[in-house]
Amino acid sequence: MKLSRRSLLAAPLGAAALAADPQRWTARWDRAILTAAVERTDPAFDPAENLLRQKLGPEYHYHTNLRDASVHPTRESLDYALLLLETNDDARRQRALAILDRVLALQDAGPDSRWLGLWGYYSEEPASKMSPADWNWADFLGALLLEVEFRHGAKLPAGLRQLALAAIRLAAGSVRQRNVAMTYTNIAVQGTFVTLAAAELLNDSDLKQYAQDRLTRLARAIDETGGFSEYNSPTYSNVTIANLTRIRMYVKDAAARKLALAIEERAWLHLSRHWHPPTRQLAGPMSRCYSTDIGYPFWIQKALSGAIGFASLDELADRNPPGDVARLDYRCSEDSAAWFLLLEMDREHRELFANAPAGVEPLQGATFLGLDHCLGSVNRGSFWVQSRPLVGYWGGPDRPGRYLQARLLKDDYDFASGLFYSVQSKNFVLGAAAFRSPGGDRHPSLDPVKDGEFTCARLRLRLDLAQVPFNAPTLVNGQDADLGEYPAGSRFVVDVGGALLYFKPVRAAFGEPAGRLTLAREQGLLTVSVDFLSKGAARAVRWPDAAFCAFALAMHAAEGTLEDYDQYMDGFHLAHRLERGSVKLVWKTAWSDLALESPTGVAAVDAMDRAFRSSINAKAVPVERLSSRKLL
Repeated sequence: MKLSRRSLLAAPLGAAALAADPQRWTARWDRAILTAAVERTDPAFDPAENLLRQKLGPEYHYHTNLRDASVHPTRESLDYALLLLETNDDARRQRALAILDRVLALQDAGPDSRWLGLWGYYSEEPASKMSPADWNWADFLGALLLEVEFRHGAKLPAGLRQLALAAIRLAAGSVRQRNVAMTYTNIAVQGTFVTLAAAELLNDSDLKQYAQDRLTRLARAIDETGGFSEYNSPTYSNVTIANLTRIRMYVKDAAARKLALAIEERAWLHLSRHWHPPTRQLAGPMSRCYSTDIGYPFWIQKALSGAIGFASLDELADRNPPGDVARLDYRCSEDSAAWFLLLEMDREHRELFANAPAGVEPLQGATFLGLDHCLGSVNRGSFWVQSRPLVGYWGGPDRPGRYLQARLLKDDYDFASGLFYSVQSKNFVLGAAAFRSPGGDRHPSLDPVKDGEFTCARLRLRLDLAQVPFNAPTLVNGQDADLGEYPAGSRFVVDVGGALLYFKPVRAAFGEPAGRLTLAREQGLLTVSVDFLSKGAARAVRWPDAAFCAFALAMHAAEGTLEDYDQYMDGFHLAHRLERGSVKLVWKTAWSDLALESPTGVAAVDAMDRAFRSSINAKAVPVERLSSRKLL
């Protein structure tokens, strides 16, 4: 019998057939995850400090000034204490109580302190010494302390419990004082859980009114677009769903639970439409991401009651499952679950992420989900290290980690002043890299480029191709190609091992015409670079009048010879022209005519966005909401 979404929906994940499946998620899985997480973390415990110990290297880290140091993290230590309490082992409980006492003492409790209610990342660096403090730590540690209270509070020593309740009050106060925008999705949701739960726990009617109003504002922000501003993030979608799950588990107010459940179902709907079953990856684009290969998201496996298996019960310990999966009652609605399990045919998904002022195109993504590969792009994005404005996957679940990622690198680190513009139709993308000023270096705001000048040894647009065989067939301008340099404007095709990739930088400049193509092997990746500034000695650089790279990219199933594919792609008319302040491209593809106009100068991001235009078949790109159903 052919498996279809209809048949999957007709057989709910909790039905008898699934109950008989040995991979179905049960309490045994939670216990296995808990045991694995505790045993994995035990060696990092430092009894002299009653905290976990970790080593920081010399590399750049947000917010902290510490480098090359042995440090003691607060959040990870508190999470470990909660895991120890979950074991119900007396010896481990004593260690947990010692950690809890130590972490509580590290909260800033000064009544006149600017950082009241906050923790530093590490015991060695309180919030007041950070660069700058991360206000999210009130949300993260506040949520963990609430879990400690709800799950183990009655068994804590009375004095320690009162200290924990006082810390929850201070953390909730910090969350309320900060009052983030509801478009900061994961923190908007996490802080809503913290304030809702703390208000009920502490019987604080004023805080409860704030928290209920905050939940309403969150729902209204989602209703503006039907989806989420912080879109398709492998890490922060989990944070969002985890805290909506906590509301469902711990908050008593019926109206708040009902509205939070509707938001939770919308979050699963959002993820399900981007999920690519053949590769078991979230197809791009992604607003924020820490690892392009998402690995083993066991929280999704649990939410689907084991219908997707990233590991068997016997394999769990070797896959480093996070301990919170054992504590949280993850559930995916049946309507969304079916989309995780089966892709019946190629499909295209468009989704609105944020509205825009007059004269600026709405922020939205386009995702092609094919039977053997996927490709996604956002129409307006950035090249910050956490952004994935253009990303693709191929290779199937038995060959994880095969991906394409577009990056803009300054001295081999993602340049936060880089901007990305694109238009996509199915598996064809017209794109452009540009630059903003003012902007950031390694972080959009914490590390600014000052006075339009920065130091740089090399500046380039780079395509990272992961797990491409060393003998992968490769052509440049129709000829067999080895690693090395090629003229600007060269076209590149490669059989990446399960899919075919086409890439052509149409025009590039950084003051003077630029765009030499370089094929290399770097950090285990096959890389294709378009140089703005070729590698040399570090030098001071000022923004020129023109700085951009316009390109065309496509992915196809691996059929026929690479020579045939190169000729096929070269047959699609691709034209461009430079006008004052912009580059205009038109690409007549197999599916439609794509047109892109991108700014070539360097200006503030608002001005750059206003100069961007795109169309498909000479019409505005369709704006499609994830859902038209209102939460309120």
